Amino acid sequence: MMPSVWVLLLNWRNGRDTVECLQSLLDCGGAQVRGVVLCDNDSGDDSFALVASWAAESGVALRLAAVAEALTGVAQVIHGSSQAPWDLHFVQTGANLGFAGGNNVGLRYIRSMAQPDEAVFLLNNDTLLTEGAIDRMLARLCQGRTGMCGATVVYHHGQRRVQAYGGARFQPWLGRARHLGAHAAFDVPRDPASVEPQLDYVLGAALMIRGDCLNDVGLLDDRYFLYYEEIDWATRARRMGYDLGWAPDAVVFHKEGATIGSSSNGRKRSLLSEYHMVRSSLLFTRKFYPYYLPTVVAFILLKSLQMIFHNDLARAAVRTRALLGLSRAP
Repeated sequence: MMPSVWVLLLNWRNGRDTVECLQSLLDCGGAQVRGVVLCDNDSGDDSFALVASWAAESGVALRLAAVAEALTGVAQVIHGSSQAPWDLHFVQTGANLGFAGGNNVGLRYIRSMAQPDEAVFLLNNDTLLTEGAIDRMLARLCQGRTGMCGATVVYHHGQRRVQAYGGARFQPWLGRARHLGAHAAFDVPRDPASVEPQLDYVLGAALMIRGDCLNDVGLLDDRYFLYYEEIDWATRARRMGYDLGWAPDAVVFHKEGATIGSSSNGRKRSLLSEYHMVRSSLLFTRKFYPYYLPTVVAFILLKSLQMIFHNDLARAAVRTRALLGLSRAP
């Protein structure tokens, strides 16, 4: 018997993509979904109105909770007539807490209601599920000591190209990661036996964690505002004896960077994204691989010099501020 799963989404000023993601969940979610929790990082825009309108039109029961109630699972019912197999819990976090902080509010909320064996599926709000993806990930998660499981994540803007087979391999001496299967043709045969041994972490865009693993490892480290939080989480899990899995036929389309301007192409990455990429890299290295700090810093400096050479001065400046521990803007 597969356990139930709670789906956790995080929104920040991106209500339209969130609604599309919720619709894909409704269409493709599977019978094992017990509930969907949507945390809003104090968007201050029309996100809630868009979600509430969608829920009413789709026959999804909507429950509203503030961050104070997120520790107890208490939620006010906005409308309770549900034709869907699950309720939508909309949690206001009260501030822009970043990826880790915002998801931690949702994780606490879920843990106050969930059974110990129920899984949690962290899903980016700029993704679209495909039929059977959740059930396939759950099936893989139930095997052996698998604590976290990833999907085949495919670029939405080019649906024949892969972003990652589950996750990535991490190079601690450089403080950077390489997505497994990146840019491979979608229809190329995929072999879990050759991919899974290389997994150092599961991509946070579509990450399912088993209930006992979450209880043992704990929440995300919210000192990371953006990036490296899933590497940190997986590193802790692996050091506690959990394995990482990949469900190759669980396909998730990802719009990549729709909210904060992140991109696998460095030239297209926003300055906010650039700043936190460097800051989080240093935080992770100090925490887990302090002996590699000199080579990580040297690599950051080398990349910054390349940006200066290409006259990308704003990007080089924000990286330097992150390296020195300064705020993003003077």
